[in-house]
Amino acid sequence: MSKRIVCKFGGSSVADANQFKKIKAIIESDSNRKIIVVSAPGKRTSKETKLTDLLYSTYDLASKGLDFSTPWKLICDRYLEICADLNIAPKIKDDLNALEQKMISSPETLTTDFLVSRGEYLCAKIMAEYLNATFVDTFPIICFDDKYRVTTKSYSDIASALKDESKVYVLPGFYGSNLHGEVKTFSRGGSDITGAILANAIEAEKYENWTDVSGMLMADPRIVERPMPIEYVSYREIRELAYSGASVLHDESIAPCRAKNIPINIRNTNKPEDPGTIIGPTPKTVKHPITGVAGRKGFSMIYIEKTMMNKEIGFGRRVLAVLENEGLSYELCPSAIDSMSVVVDSKALYAVQETVLEDITQQMRPDRIKVFPGISLIATVGHGMTDKIGVAAKLFTALAENSINVRIIDQGSSQINIIIGVEESDTEKAINAIYKAFIS
Repeated sequence: MSKRIVCKFGGSSVADANQFKKIKAIIESDSNRKIIVVSAPGKRTSKETKLTDLLYSTYDLASKGLDFSTPWKLICDRYLEICADLNIAPKIKDDLNALEQKMISSPETLTTDFLVSRGEYLCAKIMAEYLNATFVDTFPIICFDDKYRVTTKSYSDIASALKDESKVYVLPGFYGSNLHGEVKTFSRGGSDITGAILANAIEAEKYENWTDVSGMLMADPRIVERPMPIEYVSYREIRELAYSGASVLHDESIAPCRAKNIPINIRNTNKPEDPGTIIGPTPKTVKHPITGVAGRKGFSMIYIEKTMMNKEIGFGRRVLAVLENEGLSYELCPSAIDSMSVVVDSKALYAVQETVLEDITQQMRPDRIKVFPGISLIATVGHGMTDKIGVAAKLFTALAENSINVRIIDQGSSQINIIIGVEESDTEKAINAIYKAFIS
């Protein structure tokens, strides 16, 4: 395994020249920080439009043959201002001019992915110039197959492109190429994934994800007053917490690092002295019975009741097939001997609810079927709960003492996660009650 560290810097970390200077100090403070991945510059103020959104607007106008000068000027001014403030030559001016001419003369040759990816591309070029580092484009060394999976060859191509361990490399995040040789972007926040892929390819010692927060907290600070920071969280725990809405990291960035046991360190660009949160393999010992508690609103429960349901072979499969036919995925499916419930996203259900209920009624002939909207799912996660007597009792006692009615209960065989469903109006109260029950 290499001693090199991959560092990804998000949009807030590259928002202006002052942030670039902080990054330079961070890189120079550890000689193992050799692979730098950057996002497009983020917003400097809450009123400012994201640069990526400006690029989408520019493409929309240019592709229709309309005047795109307003958003395009804001984009150009932003990059040139960073160059001027860093006292470096604005070499990207040629890139900007070439893009503008292409949008004017042959907009039909541009794709959305290509133009939007220029946000990261141009930022990486500036960063490489400023750090006196080597620029390497992630197109085409990161290549996706027709199922949006990174090809096996990509990993060897990356390792070859970044083979000189004495060099500092700067790469743009958020995009790669498809099998047709076209630029292909990730989903929003995809620069996290880029960094994880690079860390896997070079077998990095560590993957540092630099953002504007000092790691993760055990609960949402907007809900729980001064929650404790999470010093260490396992790959399994972070997946459970991220699914329930607690994340400062794109969830698809876990797998590439997990495959080679590469620790991920969430750090704060504005407070580099803070240790942040480490994401890694399952720990041998834990400090607290729970690692975190998180919740998400916006779910509905389809309740189905039928006498002798357990004797009908394929009943559950047919219910889920109805959802599949309408393009719905389900979150949970708790059941009893004569009833089953399926929890789905409320917005997704709303458009097809009548069809779903009608199809289930016709095919399964239930005694009762009803939709209960306004459900919040809350996950309590932690390796400290495994094989420990009284954890569930403590959790449900805390909820009862706060007069919170539990609509759904689900605990997987791994025993590191208990999910409950409560009324949306009880979400904040439930999270507070659970947190205080375990962290005193």
